[in-house]
Amino acid sequence: MKHLMRLYGIWMGCIILLLSCNSGAGPANQAITAPQKDTIIIKMMAFQPADITVNAGDTIVWINEDIVAHDVSHWPDKSWHSDTLQPHDSFVKIIEDSSTYFCSIHPTMKAQFSVKE
Repeated sequence: MKHLMRLYGIWMGCIILLLSCNSGAGPANQAITAPQKDTIIIKMMAFQPADITVNAGDTIVWINEDIVAHDVSHWPDKSWHSDTLQPHDSFVKIIEDSSTYFCSIHPTMKAQFSVKE
């Protein structure tokens, strides 16, 4: 019986120690920002807004509200791009780096997003 009580005490001590080590509280001055979703509207042959600032890991959704098809392509090399977006279609991208982009169907349509440092 004495052996069981000692074993029980050791187990309880380990559990309390583990629970206290993982309290979930980080440093008080550490801000944690959840990823955000930003929307860019394609309308009247333009990206609106044409310049947006986001955090790394945020998501941008482009929605084609124009009456013609568009796309969203990295400028100048198209290293990433959407499919052709018909009216009411959308394109979603998780953002890691600042970039300039354009519509390769209408190359005068150009915009950019910047990632906060």
